[in-house]
Amino acid sequence: MSAFELRIIIGAVGLIILGLMYYFGSKKPSHTRTEINDDELFQIEPEINDVEVKIETKPDRHTGERKIVTLFLHAKDGLQFDWHQIKDAAAKAGLEYGDDHLFYRYRRVGSDKRALFLVANMLKPGVFNPDLRTTGLVFIMTLPGEMNALDLWDTMFPVAKRMEELLDGSLTDENHSAFSRQRIASMREEMRNFENSLP
Repeated sequence: MSAFELRIIIGAVGLIILGLMYYFGSKKPSHTRTEINDDELFQIEPEINDVEVKIETKPDRHTGERKIVTLFLHAKDGLQFDWHQIKDAAAKAGLEYGDDHLFYRYRRVGSDKRALFLVANMLKPGVFNPDLRTTGLVFIMTLPGEMNALDLWDTMFPVAKRMEELLDGSLTDENHSAFSRQRIASMREEMRNFENSLP
């Protein structure tokens, strides 16, 4: 998959994120909600090239359907994650920091390593740096990928849950709903259905 195609796919994630609302300011009451400026939100349009996402798809599946799966990890009300917290949690969760300033989970095949999914900053331009403070992270995987859909989900979701625990945040699905047992089961079924729909 070309970098241009990936930017188009990840651009869709930006549209999802545009609807998010966050809590800001450590002195604000917990019930006061403030919407982040659209200009602050992470969105990668086709013409923007500051972030080059390096998730590959299997060549023999390029003719099939494509799907983006996103999870969101929010900081608690009025709080933010800082760079050191994110970096330490990512290392403990098995993520690697890339040259493009995003975190990746890799699958190693011999001396080669291939990206399974990535973790970006919820605020644009989506990258991480040592001065970072952010209200959330977004986990992104594209299907079809280096593993079948259910295996990819079963790889990404536990990492996201581990990050939730380490950062003391709140993990939600693409609709910003918390994960119940039923929702987890429905996501796994969705992955199976996607896999079965491939040629």
